[in-house]
Amino acid sequence: MSGFLLEIITPERIAFSEKVEMLTAPASEGEVGILPHHEAYFTLLKEGELKILNNNEEIFLSIGGGFLEVTALKTTVLVSKAVNAEEINEEEVKKAREAAERAIKEGVKGEDLLTAQRLLRSSLIDYKVLQRRRARTKSRTI
Repeated sequence: MSGFLLEIITPERIAFSEKVEMLTAPASEGEVGILPHHEAYFTLLKEGELKILNNNEEIFLSIGGGFLEVTALKTTVLVSKAVNAEEINEEEVKKAREAAERAIKEGVKGEDLLTAQRLLRSSLIDYKVLQRRRARTKSRTI
């Protein structure tokens, strides 16, 4: 298999470190795809979903903002959070989304509004990653 080393690093841990076939990431200028032998590249990442193709299997992670660097040796993703679909607790995501929606509806202002908006965005991304895991699991059982 032709591939490249991908490392996903958060302040708390190394979330992923393997040779992969492809990476799709939410860059600030739009979605970017990384394949083996990609030219050197550096970009800002926004909150969103990382898609990794590894041994012909798709892996999805919910990420916070950060940076993506591609070098000849490896591709590094430095982000504030990186959560694999299997690590996401659906009940916690639902509660977070509801709390954020309630705060926004109540008309919070300033920093509280920004916090509620970030929480809502993050919970929606987590939920999307959960749905992808379900779809993948369902297609394997059919």
